[in-house]
Amino acid sequence: MRKAILFVTALLTGVLLWGASTTVASANTNNATSDNLGITIDGNFDDWQDKPMTTIKEPWDDYNIKKVSMLADANNLYLYINMSPKKGNGYNEMQGYGYVLTAGSKTYDLQFKDVTGTTTDKSKTGSVNIWNRTDGVNDPTTGAQVMVHRFKTGQNFNDVMEAKIPIADLKLAGGSQTFKMTNSNLGSQTLTVTGGSTGPVVLAGVGFAIALGGVVKLNKSRKKRTA
Repeated sequence: MRKAILFVTALLTGVLLWGASTTVASANTNNATSDNLGITIDGNFDDWQDKPMTTIKEPWDDYNIKKVSMLADANNLYLYINMSPKKGNGYNEMQGYGYVLTAGSKTYDLQFKDVTGTTTDKSKTGSVNIWNRTDGVNDPTTGAQVMVHRFKTGQNFNDVMEAKIPIADLKLAGGSQTFKMTNSNLGSQTLTVTGGSTGPVVLAGVGFAIALGGVVKLNKSRKKRTA
């Protein structure tokens, strides 16, 4: 009887912890998802330092290298792009075009607007346009945020961007989604992350498994501007 009570207690705990638990999806990067990733879109990038990064480039090109991260929680998709982690070498101006996002059975073209021509050592607010290829419509964004900062690097510069796109703006069906993003203007790699539960959670069995495995929390680090 005591064992049965302990089992039921653990099961209920798993359900309650599901919404606050962190899972990890593995693809070209290991991307963490949770209900609170501690990311603020403000032109400061210290809150990305503990996030997984992927090197984006062409296989034959070891000069034009980008560092990119894509994350998702229950409400938003987050994107970080460092155009020139080699401190200004190569193609260093922010690329606003060519982002292809797939989520479930839908495909979108993302355009980041007003992210070029930034003044050195200044941050600039941009915006995002979402074209839904699958439905043939322009999906308006209600809470998307985009910020780019241009760092001075010796005689050159380097653009870094962070963005947040509400998952609700993608007009997806309920349930956890797998997001994939590519941009042939930057390189041949594909970013993949799983997250964004847009419907009610009924997966008690999964919640139970996560409860047994423990809960991972991502804490936001102290803010300071870094590339």
